[in-house]
Amino acid sequence: MDSYPCRLRFLLLLCAAVFIVLIAGAGFAVENYPSARGTAVNDFANVIDQANAAKMESLAHEILQKTGAAIVVATLPELGQTEEITLYANGLYKAWGIGKKGEDKGVLILLAVKERKIRIETGYGVEGILPDGLVGEILDQYVVPHLKTGEAGKALYNAMLACGSYIAKDAGVQLTGVAGP
Repeated sequence: MDSYPCRLRFLLLLCAAVFIVLIAGAGFAVENYPSARGTAVNDFANVIDQANAAKMESLAHEILQKTGAAIVVATLPELGQTEEITLYANGLYKAWGIGKKGEDKGVLILLAVKERKIRIETGYGVEGILPDGLVGEILDQYVVPHLKTGEAGKALYNAMLACGSYIAKDAGVQLTGVAGP
């Protein structure tokens, strides 16, 4: 009988310790993400030329105005300790709060230069418009060929344009003033 209260205390202390570690870990993880530099283009790796950056800012603004969907591009020199781009992209998407709260209509296009990895992370509000298979086709057809030739700006613009075009089509609106990928 005497061991029951000791076990209960031990379990409570263990639960409290696990809770503290989880809370501390969550706070630490958020601090690892850089703060957004711009509204649509966050070129931390300095690989996007000025002309494509300007085109992306304009395109992202038009897509947001006409569809309510936010498309954000981020480049990183490297992922750092997190080698898994999918986890990093998901965390960054959440940390930056991409897309309107409650609608989650957002897209993050993330390029990790050192690892040579790219990811298009979609919010729940556009998952049906941009399923994984279509995102893979967009990357294969419009993005990767330009990354292979060192044209990161063109590759990322193409990714934004292709994603934005599908979102606009679903919303029944036309994007103006943009050239095709």
